Amino acid sequence: MTKINKVAWITGGGTGIGKELAKILSSKNYTVIISGRRLKKLSETSKYNPKKIIPIKLDVSDANNCDNVAKKIYKHFGFIDLIILNAAIYSPGAIEIINSHETKKVVDVNLLGQLNCLSFALEKMKDSCKGHIVFISSPAGYRGLPGAGIYGVTKSAVTFLAETTKIEFSKFNIKVQVVHPGFVKTPMTDKNKFQMPFLMSPKEAANRIYKKLKSNVFDIFFPKRLIYPMKLISMLPDKIYFFLMKKFVKLPK
Repeated sequence: MTKINKVAWITGGGTGIGKELAKILSSKNYTVIISGRRLKKLSETSKYNPKKIIPIKLDVSDANNCDNVAKKIYKHFGFIDLIILNAAIYSPGAIEIINSHETKKVVDVNLLGQLNCLSFALEKMKDSCKGHIVFISSPAGYRGLPGAGIYGVTKSAVTFLAETTKIEFSKFNIKVQVVHPGFVKTPMTDKNKFQMPFLMSPKEAANRIYKKLKSNVFDIFFPKRLIYPMKLISMLPDKIYFFLMKKFVKLPK
């Protein structure tokens, strides 16, 4: 067992926000384990800092696979200081066009994948009364949105999961945060057929997240000029909310 600096585990660390967070953390006294389904992408990320970024192939929808990876990390390093649950798949579209196979795939990765990764690690953090967990959610989960499909449903559930985890595990000195980023240019958002306001790079998004990791803020969200209006609209009474959605939001065909 070897303990080197701090240890971070990032799921979905081969692309996008996960990749950029791995780069930042590896330069800030962290040894970073990045996991994902595509080993080639993970290996490309690890080239940025081969001594500090360690790629491990992982399918978060496989509970046994997640347990095994978590156990390997603990066996080698003795602890995981920070877990960033970033792995997700994006399947936008109207609810009526989503089939059961696609639904299961998105739920297995976006929601059950979070629980699979936490199963072993959370108990370890609880036993030692320390740890830091970051859930990457989405403002698409604030309230029902046309076209957000099952992706929005799972992100709403991830936010709920983050809130519940914070309430239940704060007494064990486990820090929990949730991230609601605006539009970030990634292979996932490239699927969108609409104009994305305030679109930012993964590097910028990762920098914003990193700056808040040491804070006591639970909800990390940005950019404010996009998220504040979305938060406000989500708090409107049902009658007004549904009226505005029908009037101003273009429904997907």
